[in-house]
Amino acid sequence: MNNMDEKQELVEIYKLHAELADSVSKQRGTANRFYMLVLSGLAVLFSAFLQRENGVPLGWLMVGFGLFGMLLASAWYIVIRSYRQLNSGKFKALHELEEKLAYPFFKREWDLLAEGREQKTYWRLTVVETFVPTIFFVCFTALLIIGICLLVTGGGTQ
Repeated sequence: MNNMDEKQELVEIYKLHAELADSVSKQRGTANRFYMLVLSGLAVLFSAFLQRENGVPLGWLMVGFGLFGMLLASAWYIVIRSYRQLNSGKFKALHELEEKLAYPFFKREWDLLAEGREQKTYWRLTVVETFVPTIFFVCFTALLIIGICLLVTGGGTQ
């Protein structure tokens, strides 16, 4: 295999790997939409239960929805973290490939963004993304605590 064939093969591998990195980002967006929809739906369902006389004691309702919401928010946080780790590995591999190419596009872009160390230059999306499941987690934790308090005081068993 001559030098030109090796370079062309390397460019094709690079393009494929860049497409895979983009695909992971799209999958992350889809996962975020899924969890946002499910957790929002859970909040709406809880509101609907509050509006009806359904025989479920308020304390137990709050504990159940609180626990379920906390579990979902935790799972979402873990998914975001996993995608962050996967993307990190993909871009490290891309940077290695770029060392063999004429211009290291992704490496240069990352250098210009101060490798994500300075928020004024670049605010990492995965850091911002983790705020949302954290907020949901806190809200559902509050729901759980209030539900437990109602059950302990006897106010949430009617």
